[in-house]
Amino acid sequence: MQHDPKDDSSDSMLAPFLTAKLESISDELLRAIIDEHADPIIKKILRSKLRVSLNGGGTQQNQDALEIAGDLRASIISTLRALRQNPNQTAIANFADFVAIKTYSACADYFREKHPQRWRLKSLLRRRLGQNPRFALWQGEDKRWYAGFSGHQETGSKGEAPLSAAQMKSDEFLGALFERSGRPIVFDEVVKIAAETWHIHDPPAESIDTADSERDEQFTSSEPRVDLAVEQRLFFEQVWFEVCQLPVLQRAALLLNLRDSRDGGVISFLPFLGIASKEELARLLEMPYADFQKLWNELPLDDLRIAQMFGITRQQVINLRKTARERLARRMRKLGEE
Repeated sequence: MQHDPKDDSSDSMLAPFLTAKLESISDELLRAIIDEHADPIIKKILRSKLRVSLNGGGTQQNQDALEIAGDLRASIISTLRALRQNPNQTAIANFADFVAIKTYSACADYFREKHPQRWRLKSLLRRRLGQNPRFALWQGEDKRWYAGFSGHQETGSKGEAPLSAAQMKSDEFLGALFERSGRPIVFDEVVKIAAETWHIHDPPAESIDTADSERDEQFTSSEPRVDLAVEQRLFFEQVWFEVCQLPVLQRAALLLNLRDSRDGGVISFLPFLGIASKEELARLLEMPYADFQKLWNELPLDDLRIAQMFGITRQQVINLRKTARERLARRMRKLGEE
């Protein structure tokens, strides 16, 4: 069935294809639309988002990008043919925007599947930008997403559910970032700055496939992946938030005896990781800082020493630690289900 251009407001660039009377002519016009209008947009976005060359061969990510490009072409061709055959199909008002949206959506699907932890981090920040009335997330005229203050400085909405540790941390980070910047920031930059603020560095999953390309030097890194590192960081902060909710004796039994698999002390890493300072640890254990400082180099303490410090038995220390670990395990399982 021939398409009637009066029935919709399709992009005028598509009109010759949609109204062509011969299938041979429509096929030629369709190839031209894909080659001259769709392909450049698809390739530009894929190269930018996936950091690939789209040359034959190369890395697995480059092969994935070539497959995505092929799938996009097939989908666009199918949509255009359906539009030509069915006048009641939804019109494509702007073909360039149509192709760009489909390509960005395909990239998002790829990253969601390829890097689920990184995606959860971005989702957390995106949710807080939408849920906290102080913040806003919007698309600029350049089609990029920006984040900043909304102009509504309320601290929260009535009836809002209690925030998790990760949510509170992200809100603090976003507020401080926007205050310091004084202007909106590209959302992708917000994610990158979060990694820097939390002392985490972000390399790409794979370098570009051309070995001697200038992009290799720009993108190749041996540092830990940010998606995994940020996810671990958020996990540590969630665990620490739950530790702070424990009764003081459970906290002491757990923290003062905290050991790694080699029987070494773990508590000393908390200030290094920025989770809690020595002063905060002393307050959490309800100990004078001077006394806690004296214990610092002796940690971890054995159960008998902890028992003597708090006037309880060694078995009570063991029971308190067991109870604390069981409570933390329940809380983290519940958070993982939310």
